[in-house]
Amino acid sequence: MKIGTDIVEVKRFKKHIVNKNFLNKVFTEKEQEHIFLFKNEQKIAERMAGKFAAKEAISKAFGTGISDDIVLNEIEILPDEKGAPKVKIYGKTKKFFEKLKEKNIEISISNTTNYAQSSCIIF
Repeated sequence: MKIGTDIVEVKRFKKHIVNKNFLNKVFTEKEQEHIFLFKNEQKIAERMAGKFAAKEAISKAFGTGISDDIVLNEIEILPDEKGAPKVKIYGKTKKFFEKLKEKNIEISISNTTNYAQSSCIIF
């Protein structure tokens, strides 16, 4: 079993709301659709920050952090039918994960107006 956690300031993400290069580098197309369901800048930034913190927590649980093997937009965080965040992994990040003994990833995301936090367990 491996664990990872991350916390970020929401305000850091407000400047990136209109930055397509940043959005495409960090988030999948489906994640961007989910993020922009909100029209309120604060809520958009909170959702961006939460997904970013989750990706960082996952990369820390991998034991690498963001690296050549771990690509942010190859980690997708979307809600299931009940709203719980679920993880899908693609590309070389998936190949890296498949080399690990653990096969399941669970995450939790929380936020306030100022901070977003995520914890990850890989087992």
